[in-house]
Amino acid sequence: MSGYIGRSAKALRENAIKIYNAEFMNRQCEHVVASVSKKEDLNRWLRGSDSDIGGFSDAWLDITRAGHAKFHGYLSQKLPEDTRFKRSGYAMVRTRDPLVTLLSTDYWDSSLFRFLAVRVKADCRKYFVNLKSDALIPTDIYQHLLPIRTPGKWETIVIPFNAFTLTSNSVIVASQPRMASTKMETVGFSISDRQDGPFCLEFAWIKAFNSHWTHGETPRMPYSQDRTWKCDFVEMDKAF
Repeated sequence: MSGYIGRSAKALRENAIKIYNAEFMNRQCEHVVASVSKKEDLNRWLRGSDSDIGGFSDAWLDITRAGHAKFHGYLSQKLPEDTRFKRSGYAMVRTRDPLVTLLSTDYWDSSLFRFLAVRVKADCRKYFVNLKSDALIPTDIYQHLLPIRTPGKWETIVIPFNAFTLTSNSVIVASQPRMASTKMETVGFSISDRQDGPFCLEFAWIKAFNSHWTHGETPRMPYSQDRTWKCDFVEMDKAF
């Protein structure tokens, strides 16, 4: 109870400062959604795998000597003894659910930004980056394949928010409603590539950001007769 009251008082102070300074009127270029630099930062994350339902995969989240998060383990396609399950072999990590205060829930707002950027080092396996927003169906998750270009080396991967696909229990949903972008809850990574064996993905931070020419979904490019915002927006996304 004391923690709930303390969080509420802190949120009230922070919101009052933002209103006083009119921060809500300022265009944000970048927002750190999650980062890991020390062991204590791992307390903000959860891990899971098919072992939660009787499967045989393992998933771990550790800190490296360099101060980065290391999501690793072993994926097994062996089915649980429970015959209701027809598929197995997955693992995931994600941030914890947002804290609730007397005034509100500690969501983050992706509508203010155009892109999601992740700093990662991965092996040759296929990973997904996952976003969860406030939704009536708790299994609804927006996913995008993590396009690893240099396995074994650090790289920054940039994905437009509007490129994510809605899934439920890893199945693409036929209708694709927009995510509740003003009420983003969690972000994380998962692997379910139907291959037995070890896996390893290191990550340092996850950020939402705008380019010089974007403010969320709103283009900010200067007008010229040979430029249309639609075609330039598409080319700009490809450039990342």
